[in-house]
Amino acid sequence: MADVSFSAHITVDEETDIDGLPILTATVTPDEESAQLPLPAGPAGPVGPTGSPRTTFLKMGEIANAAARPGDLTAEDRGKWWHRLDTDGMDFWTGTTWVHSPGAVGPQGLVAPATTITPTTTHSPALTTPAVRFTGDAPALNLSVTAPAGLQGPEGPPGDSGSISTATDFDTTTGPAQRGIFTWAQGARKWKVQPAPNGFGMWSWWDTDFNAATTADTDRLIAGTFALPDMPFAYRPMAWGRLTISSEQNTSTFAEIRVRIGSETGPMVAAGAGIRTISGSSYITVFSPSIGDSTTKPISPTSTLASVPAYTPTNLLVTVERIGQSTSVDIGFNPARASLTVWAQPIG
Repeated sequence: MADVSFSAHITVDEETDIDGLPILTATVTPDEESAQLPLPAGPAGPVGPTGSPRTTFLKMGEIANAAARPGDLTAEDRGKWWHRLDTDGMDFWTGTTWVHSPGAVGPQGLVAPATTITPTTTHSPALTTPAVRFTGDAPALNLSVTAPAGLQGPEGPPGDSGSISTATDFDTTTGPAQRGIFTWAQGARKWKVQPAPNGFGMWSWWDTDFNAATTADTDRLIAGTFALPDMPFAYRPMAWGRLTISSEQNTSTFAEIRVRIGSETGPMVAAGAGIRTISGSSYITVFSPSIGDSTTKPISPTSTLASVPAYTPTNLLVTVERIGQSTSVDIGFNPARASLTVWAQPIG
C-alpha cells in the first residue's frame, strides 16, 4: 500500500501503569480538509470458498398471476422461474426481486425422442486423472469414462518365486539363449533376451578334423566340412584359421583358401591368399573373415549377406580353390597343423 500524507494535529498523553511504567497515547486529528479524504485500500483478503454452481434458469412450475408468486424466496433461490399463465410470461426471481417477461413462454413443442447413452469405461493403474466425454449426435450418445487408479493399498504378502519368462512384461518372441543378456526394450516397454553381444562360440577344429591330404587337377578341393548348431538368432560366422596349401609350379595359377556357408559354392565368410607361390612348394596359409567373393559387397549391422538364419543348423566348408588358369594345374592341401576357429556374430 502506498504512503498517504495529510495535514493533522497530534496529541500525545502520558500515563503510568500499575508497575510505574509510562504509557504513551497518541491522538491524530486531521484538519478539516484532510478529514474528507477517503482512506487508502488495505491489503487483499484471502480468496473465499468456491460457491456451488447455479443454473441460469430453473423452471419450477406454473402460477396463475402475480398474486400467486411464492413469498418465501431467498438469495439461494436465484435463477428460479415460473410460467405465469395470465400473460404466458416468465416470473424470474433474481435473488432479491421479481422480473416479469410477458409472452416469453410459447406453446409446448413436440416431445423429443428418448436419449440413449452407451457407456464405455477405461481403467488403467497408469491413469491418474478422471475424465468424462460425450460423443455422437443426439439422441444416440456415447459416454467415455476414464476411471483413474485409486489410492495405493497396503503392501501384500511376498509372493512365490516364479519364472521371468512368464511375467506379463517379458517379450516371449525371442527365447533365452546361452550367454544371452537380459535387456529392456524401451519401445515395447518389456524385458527381452538379446543374443550374446560379442559373439557366440567359440567352436574350433584342428589337424585330423580336416580331410586327408589331397592334390588334384581341379578347380576346388574340400579340405573339411564342419557342422554348426542352430542358434536362436541370425548370425554371421566369423572364421579364422590356417592350412597348408600348394599349387603346381607355373606362372599363372595360384591356390587360395575359402570358407563358405552350406556348400562348396555357398557365400564366402573367410579367405586366405598366402604367398601365392608359383614354385610348386607348400606353405602354411592363414585365413580370416572376408565377406564376398571376387567383387566387393557392402554390408551393414543389419545386412543378411553371408549369414545364417535363426534356428537353422548349417555347415562351414573350408575349400582350396584354383585362381587363374582353369585347367592342367594341380592344387593341394595338407591338414598337418591346420586349424579352424569360428564365432557366431549376431546380426539385426
